[in-house]
Amino acid sequence: HAGDGNLHPLILFDANDPDQLRRCELFGADILETSVAMGGTVTGEHGVGVEKLNSMCVQFTTEENAQMMALKRAFDPAGLLNPGKVIPTLNRCAEYGKMLVRGGRLSHPDLPRF
Repeated sequence: HAGDGNLHPLILFDANDPDQLRRCELFGADILETSVAMGGTVTGEHGVGVEKLNSMCVQFTTEENAQMMALKRAFDPAGLLNPGKVIPTLNRCAEYGKMLVRGGRLSHPDLPRF
């Protein structure tokens, strides 16, 4: 998939070293976000679980994430299917630093934060 920006990097690290795990996760996110910057994607045929969730904040706009969340709620009103996965919340994107916050305020403050 490298041609369409859908990469499957394998980053080897020593799981006994917490700092290596942290750096590995940061490096993985950097690879995904560089892919998006170059016109690629963080998603692929396997979708998004937990590992790629923050990078979705880079690929999709706040409005696109809100639309995906609305669609998920339509099919899963009780929120039982993969809670906390697949679609990042607006709060998560803000905390990840990939959402524009000006003057301590988010754009579209009327949108629900989950």
